[in-house]
Amino acid sequence: MIPPTYKPKKQFMQLAIEEAIRASDRGDYPIGAVITRVLGKREVVIAAAGNRVKTSGSSIKHVELETLKYVSSGYGRYLPDFVLYSTHEPCAMCAGACVWSKIGAIVYGVSQEDIAAYGKKHGTDEFKWRACLISCKHVLQKGGRDIPIFGHFLRPQCQKLFSYHGA
Repeated sequence: MIPPTYKPKKQFMQLAIEEAIRASDRGDYPIGAVITRVLGKREVVIAAAGNRVKTSGSSIKHVELETLKYVSSGYGRYLPDFVLYSTHEPCAMCAGACVWSKIGAIVYGVSQEDIAAYGKKHGTDEFKWRACLISCKHVLQKGGRDIPIFGHFLRPQCQKLFSYHGA
């Protein structure tokens, strides 16, 4: 269980941002995620990855879902001591996976509304930036999960990822 005094750490979101940049460099959407495990006063990285939706050809290869699957395969189906950091608010599908995995907390940078607003103004055929305007908080509440959600964490740095298209 994540303690009520938990505070997100910049270093873990920074790692998710670095993963997002690597994803973009290989031709994917610049979205990154990190899963940490809280062990008393320590927090350690268990998994870090960038999005693979475009490069895999699968619309459901969201980085949050893929990292949750990876961590679950090694640590079991329930993850109450783990924190998901994502540069983008988990969509309804990924938030649903957080419900089923009983993740301990979620930290995200930009919201679904941020994604939709950017996509409406700057989306292209290659980078559509679609959003599912159902908040992860709503999905978690409907799924009976009352966990800490830290939105807009390092939001300005995560917003810069929208326009990042490689080195």
